[in-house]
Amino acid sequence: MKKLTIGNAKKLISLLLAFSFIALTACSSSGGTAATNPPAGGNTSAQSTNGSSGNDGDSTKTLFDLRVVDPPVDYLEFVTAWELGFFEDAGINIVFVGELSGITNYQAIEQGIIDASYSGHPSGVAQARIEGLKVTMIAPGMIDTPTSPHVTYLVKKDSPLKTLDDLKGASVGIDGIGACTSGYVEFYQLSNGLTTGSLAGGSDEYNFVTFGDAGTMEQAVLQGDIDVSTSHTPYAEITLATGEVRALGTTYDIFQSGAGGLGARVLADRVIVEHPEVAQGFVDAMYRARLWTNDHFEQAGDLVAAVLGLEKGDVLAIIQDDHKNVSPEYLDIWFDMGILTGLWNPGDIEKDEIYTNEFVPADAPASDKTLEWDGVPNRVFHQD
Repeated sequence: MKKLTIGNAKKLISLLLAFSFIALTACSSSGGTAATNPPAGGNTSAQSTNGSSGNDGDSTKTLFDLRVVDPPVDYLEFVTAWELGFFEDAGINIVFVGELSGITNYQAIEQGIIDASYSGHPSGVAQARIEGLKVTMIAPGMIDTPTSPHVTYLVKKDSPLKTLDDLKGASVGIDGIGACTSGYVEFYQLSNGLTTGSLAGGSDEYNFVTFGDAGTMEQAVLQGDIDVSTSHTPYAEITLATGEVRALGTTYDIFQSGAGGLGARVLADRVIVEHPEVAQGFVDAMYRARLWTNDHFEQAGDLVAAVLGLEKGDVLAIIQDDHKNVSPEYLDIWFDMGILTGLWNPGDIEKDEIYTNEFVPADAPASDKTLEWDGVPNRVFHQD
């Protein structure tokens, strides 16, 4: 999934304000650090946490430093788990290392820069494993829903395109070749007999236009430079709010399942093997956060905005998977798409190789249902 980070949110603002888009207020970042987190490599004692419900006042509890990249700007359950103390309850201290440049999260895990990833999709994990990177999907994240789709295909209001069947021959904006940009479009057309070959297989039946900067393909639709965008949140909602575009369809229309937006929460194999208690804690904390986010949707938006120093309108809702573990049936869709669109060949990898359900999360405490965030962030993500 293409994520809007705090660092590139400001770039989006300058692009979209020129078209009377919703005003955004974001802080630039060259590599943020959390005020409550020490440098990577050490342990720390547990701190009291706003809303935390599992430490029972134990201020001497030793926490494991888990290194991650800076957070993106959405209702990500990761930020919820951090703010509400679910990670500390599980014995984990989160350490932010900044934004990555030139490498993926999975490459950074392999290089020892970070230990976990809370963005991306199962296809990315599969491709990383094929390349020999030792990473494993250990929990689900977001999912697709009819009201909160992963990707929305935008066209101008007066566009002659009426349905997703009209994508053949249209100029489609993407931010790069990948499953949730070009891949979804190829999968739809191949599955419905609208085209005969994938881009990865050398087909010239597609007219993809690549945009390097987040938010620019929406501008191109408005200007008539391309016919269709592959818009992730929050770009889709921001652009729709102008009233100058309409949705041709969504990823939920393509898959009719939550699987189309399935997020992959990933740990380094070295952490899983050497620190199984950390793997269990990570799974427990993320499960609690997914349930809390779904149960407290409006509060989740307020929480993420306050913690990241943004306006409420700068963060968008994403429904979380309420399954305890990774659903193998959801992965089937990703493997069908990966093979059909040529991301990998049959036999290169099996779905059982990319995930583990070894760590079944503990039931969320009953008190989580009534746990209210008090509106004052205990943690504030600081940018340099």
